[in-house]
Amino acid sequence: MAATDASAGRSDEQAEGRSVTDERRSPRTEGSPRRPNDRAVSEFAGVAILIAITLLVTSSVGLYVLLEDRSYGEGPDANFTYDYVDESSVLIVTHDRGESFTAGNLTVRSGETSVAWSQLAGVENETLIEPGATVQLSRRNAFGREVSPASRVVVLYTPPAGNETVLDTWDGPER
Repeated sequence: MAATDASAGRSDEQAEGRSVTDERRSPRTEGSPRRPNDRAVSEFAGVAILIAITLLVTSSVGLYVLLEDRSYGEGPDANFTYDYVDESSVLIVTHDRGESFTAGNLTVRSGETSVAWSQLAGVENETLIEPGATVQLSRRNAFGREVSPASRVVVLYTPPAGNETVLDTWDGPER
């Protein structure tokens, strides 16, 4: 037992300013200034951070899903054939088979040149393009330039609202 201070009626620990009950309730581990209760605070902080990160990621994904562009159709299923006339630098593009579509929703692009099918064919934008329809790409029509053997021509479906879709690509014989 600890000796008592007769004049004050206190134990040695109490006389030195230490509480006997404090030492029994929260013993310190050697070399560590933390008490076991401090560890619980650290674990709580870790859990709180994980919950905050989970909420942030979940809300970000939810916001993306709500705000994403909903017009992500793949466009019509259509195949095209190409006939290149080397002597006159002309490319003849034929809608070979597949779905029909309106002429204003189809674009032919090569480099910086981009022209609607309706302009190349000389028809209204609402004209229905069916298999067998052809257009010429040359400097003497709406395309406005020659097609070289090293050219790349891309046929795009461009609906009024939404993203354009590449339907087909022609790479010249020298590409």
